[in-house]
Amino acid sequence: MKIAYNMVSSKFSSFISKICISLIEHIRLMFGAVPVNAYIYYDCNGNVRHENWGDDINYYFLHEIIKKPIVLFNRTSLAFRLKTKNYIVIGSTIDMLGNASSEVWGAGIINGDNPLPARPKKVHAVRGPLTRQKLISEGVDCPEIYGDPALLIPRHYLPQIKKQYKYGFISHVSNRPYIEKMTINGVPLCEVKDVLLIDMGNYTHWHDIIDQICSCKAILSSSLHGLIVAEAYNIPNVWLEFGKPLIGGHFKFHDFFLSINRDRKEPIYIEGETLPIEHITEELNSWKQGEINTQQLLDSCPFPLSI
Repeated sequence: MKIAYNMVSSKFSSFISKICISLIEHIRLMFGAVPVNAYIYYDCNGNVRHENWGDDINYYFLHEIIKKPIVLFNRTSLAFRLKTKNYIVIGSTIDMLGNASSEVWGAGIINGDNPLPARPKKVHAVRGPLTRQKLISEGVDCPEIYGDPALLIPRHYLPQIKKQYKYGFISHVSNRPYIEKMTINGVPLCEVKDVLLIDMGNYTHWHDIIDQICSCKAILSSSLHGLIVAEAYNIPNVWLEFGKPLIGGHFKFHDFFLSINRDRKEPIYIEGETLPIEHITEELNSWKQGEINTQQLLDSCPFPLSI
């Protein structure tokens, strides 16, 4: 009887917590907060859950650099009903979350073959030229201003981290099952001393992922934001792919690489359970840091920033 009571009490407390958080978000929205439209997930108490760092920084990073309060669009039901202006910022989400009231600053499209479900209200900047081409083909005005806003992170956070690892190994969250089986010369990755496994869904503070990436001499990644952060901090990096391509195929990767004038033909495809170190070494030896004018991205931002 006591256990049942505690369960009911816990569920009721979680419900009240969610209601309170949602109420606060709506009040902030009424007083001019910036509504950010992103894939953000919550725990049973309504708090932001660490699910996918590349999506999560729409909350954590933007919360630190936007001078106004921000609210999460998917937590404000009233905003949907009133068709409130919302901002799509980091991620391949224009064609997944966008609506007629959306404004885009730095986001991209995940699949260039599918029609847009809705045309955004305004575009200030996009992740790369492939996204721009797609938007223009659908009749959307789009300036020639490129850049994933995650490239701006070094302007805000520049850790002094010692290089402790030869390789930082980052998998997309959907590739985790592959990582558990991977080896280098027959040794599981988790047991190789100069390899750091970086989990984009497992961190305490969002800075932790930056610190881990900066502690590596090179980054091997099947996660786009693993590659973006490596580029932002001038760390040599290699694009990997496991199993089937991610949703949208290679579109978002080429979109980003073209934005920094360093397109890559294709990823290193990982077959079996052994990393092709020789191929990876060749790629790293030919790596050159990308080039992009992030000042244009900053100047195009539709809300005030503190960087």
